[in-house]
Amino acid sequence: MQVRSPSITTPTLDLVITGGLSTFAMGLLLLWWAAWGGSLEFVDGDWIVLMVLINSTHFMASYRLLYVSREEVLLNRWSAIFVPVALLGILAIAAVGFARNEIIQNLVFASSVYLAWHYTGQAWGMVSAFGRILGVKFTQNERYAIRGGMRILLALHVLFSLSGRLPPAEWIEPARYIAAYGVVFQGIVGMAILSLFAGGWAFVSAARRGQSLSPRIIFPWLALYIWYPFWYFVPGGFLWVQISHALQYLAFPLRIEANRYSASSDEPRSPSQIRRHVALTFAGIALAGGIFLHGPPLAAMALGEGWYSNDTARLLFRGFIACVAIHHYFIDGAIWKLSNPKVRGELFSHLR
Repeated sequence: MQVRSPSITTPTLDLVITGGLSTFAMGLLLLWWAAWGGSLEFVDGDWIVLMVLINSTHFMASYRLLYVSREEVLLNRWSAIFVPVALLGILAIAAVGFARNEIIQNLVFASSVYLAWHYTGQAWGMVSAFGRILGVKFTQNERYAIRGGMRILLALHVLFSLSGRLPPAEWIEPARYIAAYGVVFQGIVGMAILSLFAGGWAFVSAARRGQSLSPRIIFPWLALYIWYPFWYFVPGGFLWVQISHALQYLAFPLRIEANRYSASSDEPRSPSQIRRHVALTFAGIALAGGIFLHGPPLAAMALGEGWYSNDTARLLFRGFIACVAIHHYFIDGAIWKLSNPKVRGELFSHLR
């Protein structure tokens, strides 16, 4: 498939889905809330279709990449075999009733903390990928400024995850811990604001050196600075942060799917064949995500509560979702390395 300009999908669509849409939409809603006192609140259940089509599908896309062949599984044994077996073992221990509540709570907490690394790491991956295909090179100081800001946002995310949690009283008095948490939180927020200006300087500096910067390189970074205030100030705002993150991700595994399909035949694939294959793949992983990640609550909505009204079943399903999330973060950390020639080859082969 011939590509007229370097992109993962198209230049415009790349910009929209990897940060442009979420930056402007969330930014406008935050402005409306701050300037006119608008009331905002989102409930997950009201957006179940988007959760299935985008969020669940981005989880399944990782599984599609990892389990596509025996060779890929053996190449990534930890991600494909050892980690999921360990997680399912932990979930099985909870299922038989041993310290069930504590295990599920810790799984959910671990997935929330790991998510901080996942969000910021993916954003940096977008900046790196678009920089690579557009021929943009940052100096070491510019890289430090951009990526350092993401590390600060990672710390902010961890503080969000710790909100409402108290360490054992024998470690530290609750009042003292809460006071210390407030000081640290304010300090991290201040550093995050400063890092926004530092990152902006890095992009301006690169442009002054003659680097042809595209908004596609900037918006994945900028989106993070909108996502976290939106999450903090808007009730239920994390729903849209997660959907935005998932949408940002989807173009990349689907591009690899298209490139693998193109390379699987000695005869050139037509654009319509590639589009049809990608559409069918998307439909398949969306269906799988809907069944495995939303099956019980969707069945309860359609058929009545049934077994899913059982508190134990709901708790175990929550633990299962946390295990899937942790595994997903581990998969992406293992297989998405642009320093790996195989990854670069499969992701960028359509540009040759």
